[in-house]
Amino acid sequence: MNFDSNLSLICPNLHILILEYFTGEQLLDFIDKIKDFSHLVKLDIKELKERRFDELIRKIFNANNHQFRSITFDKSSIFLSLPDNDIHQISYPNIEELIINLIDCDMLGDLLKLIPNIRRLHVNLGRSPHVSLTSLHKVSTLNHLTDFQLYSIYMVWKFEDITNIISKMPYLERLVLYLFTDDEHFLNRQNCIVMIPSSLVQMYFFLYYYIEEIFIETNILLNTWPSNYITSLCILNESCQYITIHTISFNLSTINIPPTIGQHMLPCWKYMEKVKNLNIYGEFSSIDILMIVQHLHQLQIFNIYSITHRETSM
Repeated sequence: MNFDSNLSLICPNLHILILEYFTGEQLLDFIDKIKDFSHLVKLDIKELKERRFDELIRKIFNANNHQFRSITFDKSSIFLSLPDNDIHQISYPNIEELIINLIDCDMLGDLLKLIPNIRRLHVNLGRSPHVSLTSLHKVSTLNHLTDFQLYSIYMVWKFEDITNIISKMPYLERLVLYLFTDDEHFLNRQNCIVMIPSSLVQMYFFLYYYIEEIFIETNILLNTWPSNYITSLCILNESCQYITIHTISFNLSTINIPPTIGQHMLPCWKYMEKVKNLNIYGEFSSIDILMIVQHLHQLQIFNIYSITHRETSM
């Protein structure tokens, strides 16, 4: 793409810029042209495709003379990386809202150092061999952050990991966690009460809890939650056991359903009216799908992966 003209002179009153279906290379070239827009404060990037460039995040944060207050990527965009040398770059106090896909959880701490005045932060993490938060130790408290969402189902999280993250956010008002874990500390309400700041007003979570065996203690721990606030479902197959645990009402806009979970959690869907983006993996019959989507009145995007059609008797 070649934009030699000064775009700010052509569109001097531009307030929101939406970029769709760019490749990483195209965006890297185009973003340098975004400058001197005095009213442009929001950048919305959708369906960003490969290739990934390490310097892309820094380029985007620097765009428009550091005047963007809101930068968002949708979940269909690629996961981005944050090079180690970015931690020595200037911070971006202008950014108040950020929704981003990060490829590695250890980049979270480096990211937080760059956005000291962030107010709303939603992070979708990619697949890593294990959870590592070494970069979090030197992060100052984020005193302006009131809305935090962490979406990560490709790594196994420990309760201590989440506690360490939230400890940097003393004035949170809204917390959303979508995680995979094998740590029973998440099952006990008292642990969660200790973890969250006193300023918290809303808390929503959806946990995939993996266990090798079903113990009676699991049910005892879950009973510490009031029945009108949390629901759980135990799912078994030949190789593993899952418990899905989520708040009522379920307040996430996106959900991924693995086959071992999706085929058994149908009774819970009445609590999920706000889901807008549904991803289903594995083998489902048409009846299974209909029983799920009948409750999702706000559904806008529906992705079905590797589905096997099979006849189902009525």
